[in-house]
Amino acid sequence: MKHAADLPRFYLPNAQLGAIAEIDSEEAKHARVLRLTEGNIVHLIDGKGNLFEGSVMKAGKKMEVSIDTLIEEETQSAKKLILAVAPTKNMARFEWVVEKAVEVGVDEIMPLQCEHSERVFIKAERLHRIALSAAKQSKALFLPLIHELQSVKEAFKIEADNKWIAHCKTADKASILALSQNQGSQIIFIGPEGDFSQEEIDLAVTLGFKEVSLGEKRLRTETAAIAAVIAANVFQA
Repeated sequence: MKHAADLPRFYLPNAQLGAIAEIDSEEAKHARVLRLTEGNIVHLIDGKGNLFEGSVMKAGKKMEVSIDTLIEEETQSAKKLILAVAPTKNMARFEWVVEKAVEVGVDEIMPLQCEHSERVFIKAERLHRIALSAAKQSKALFLPLIHELQSVKEAFKIEADNKWIAHCKTADKASILALSQNQGSQIIFIGPEGDFSQEEIDLAVTLGFKEVSLGEKRLRTETAAIAAVIAANVFQA
C-alpha cells in the first residue's frame, strides 16, 4: 500500500465529506493513466485548503469517489501574494512562469496587457490546468486564481497592503529583499520584455506603488517573475 503522502491527488472543487462525487473528465484521464481501479485510495483537494482521503467507487471514463475522511484543513495566510505579469511572446515561457510561480507559492496570477506587450491573447483555461497540475505536484491545498488578460491600468486598481512595480529604468528603488519584509498582502508587477513605459511607471507611483530592483542584471520577464515570487515567499520562511 502506498504511503499517504504518495497517494494520487485529484481536484474536486465542491468536495463534501461523506458524499460520493464524480471526478471531471480531465482528472479521470489522469486516473486511467495511473490504472486506478475500484477500491483504490486517493487524495482529493477542493482548492480551498481542504485535503480529503477517498476511495474509488467507479473507474473508467467516468470516475466516482467516496469522500471518506477530512485529513487536513489549512487556513489561507493573510500574506496574500499576487503576481501581475505581462505574458511573453513565446507562450511556453509564460506557461513555465505559471507552473513555477504556483510551485513556489502564489495566490493569484494576473496576466497584463501593457504598452510594450508582445502578446495580446492568452488561453486562461489552459493556464488554469497548468496551475492545477503544479498545485497538486507541490502538495498545495489552495488553487491559485488565474485572471483573464487585462490592461495594466485596470490592474493598477487592485488593492493590496504592499504594491510593487519592478522595472529596468533608473530610479530610487527598494532592494529585492524588501519583498520579504512585509506584513499583509502584496502585489508585484512585472513588465514585458520591452519593460513598462515611463507613463505606466509614473501612474503606478502616483497610485502608491513602490519601485523595486530585482538586481543589477537585466532579467527576462519569466526570470524576473520567479525571482520576485521567491523573494516574497521563500526568504520569509
